[in-house]
Amino acid sequence: MSDSESSPKRKRVRFSTEIMFILSAIFCVALSLIYLARYNDIRNLLQTEAVQRERIEDLERENRLLKEKLEMLSTPEGIERMARERLGLVKPEEVVVYTIDDKNEPINASDAVVITQPPLASDTSDN
Repeated sequence: MSDSESSPKRKRVRFSTEIMFILSAIFCVALSLIYLARYNDIRNLLQTEAVQRERIEDLERENRLLKEKLEMLSTPEGIERMARERLGLVKPEEVVVYTIDDKNEPINASDAVVITQPPLASDTSDN
């Protein structure tokens, strides 16, 4: 009887070892899949971070340029320059001379020449 009793125990131990091996293999595969999913998430986040850092640098550069422009336009010289460039304004003693083409149209308004003329004699005698 001792042989018959020891025989089922060996099968049970062997069956248990096979189950443990299969469970260990499944656990390793599941752990690997979880690791790969997390790795993919981290890689995507790093790519997003790089894009956002580049965008931040671009916005900071644009912000610096806008601050410089604001400082320039806050001075009287900057205001005068902008009035001359955008609005075509001139001082009362200045005359604007445009170059025209065959159709009597200005060739390039930005190439206009501003000539300062001295005040007329009649303007000074009114004082």
